[in-house]
Amino acid sequence: MDYHIHNHISGHKTEALPQVSVVIPSYNRKNSMLELLSDVSAQQDVSFEIIVVDDFSPDNSVEAISKAFPKVRLFQNETNSGPAVSRNRGIREAKADIIVGFDSDVSVPDKLCLRKVVEQFNQNKDVDGLAFRLLQPDGITDDYARWWHPVPIEEYANISFLTSYFSGTGYAFRIEAVKKAGMYPEILYMHYEEEELAYRLLDQGSLIVYSPGISVIHHEGQVSRRNEIKMFYKHRNQILLAIACMPIGRATMYLLPRILYAFLSSAIGGYMGNFFRMLASAYKLGIVRAKDRKPLKAQTWSFIKSIKKGLVR
Repeated sequence: MDYHIHNHISGHKTEALPQVSVVIPSYNRKNSMLELLSDVSAQQDVSFEIIVVDDFSPDNSVEAISKAFPKVRLFQNETNSGPAVSRNRGIREAKADIIVGFDSDVSVPDKLCLRKVVEQFNQNKDVDGLAFRLLQPDGITDDYARWWHPVPIEEYANISFLTSYFSGTGYAFRIEAVKKAGMYPEILYMHYEEEELAYRLLDQGSLIVYSPGISVIHHEGQVSRRNEIKMFYKHRNQILLAIACMPIGRATMYLLPRILYAFLSSAIGGYMGNFFRMLASAYKLGIVRAKDRKPLKAQTWSFIKSIKKGLVR
């Protein structure tokens, strides 16, 4: 990928900006990263750059990526900081007006994926975000586990619709909209950072569209600390999300059943230590979040409710 063009007047080279900046956070998934980068490098009919932010992987991901894909813009965090930090770093380094994001455990067999993203944005000037269709490894079945859109997958998997959710597994945004929305909330480390960014985008008037014509295959690579993610980060970040984005009444109704579920599942599974550690962390970070608390506007919650009822497309 060579973005240099000649300036025939001055005789100097001028760098033409890419149409798309592909941002990929990487952590300890060397093999899947190499496969993904091979897919992205094969994209056609669009100019793009690839930005990888390695989150201090203990394997030799950095060396392997550098050797196999020398044109990739590769950055490495000095400490393990989480996908929100890695994605934000990639966005800050991006040169294009459009950001396409993939998780490191996906493949992109469609060589026109990035071109389709550019076409979608060109055809829909009022849309700032695209949520890709996520498929299971067979390349046919939808990834039910990551369908968190507010409408049923059985009815909407093949239909384009406005949504209040996107997955970091595969998405695209106009970079200015993401920056205006404050980018990913780094305090969350991982889990629920996409939900909060989606809320902030909607609250500023941006529209996010589920685009079934743009798909990636999700292979769900194994991640270390799986129980910690499920029993600690998920429940803690639900609390932090509610503190930052919800009015008191809505936050209470949202949190009560979730905290009760966290308590019961921790008691049954023998993770009570994690439960109390989660509450302690939520309390500590909740004080920080409360200082910057900015509940969504009433009309934003009404819009989200309309999406859930299928009243807007």
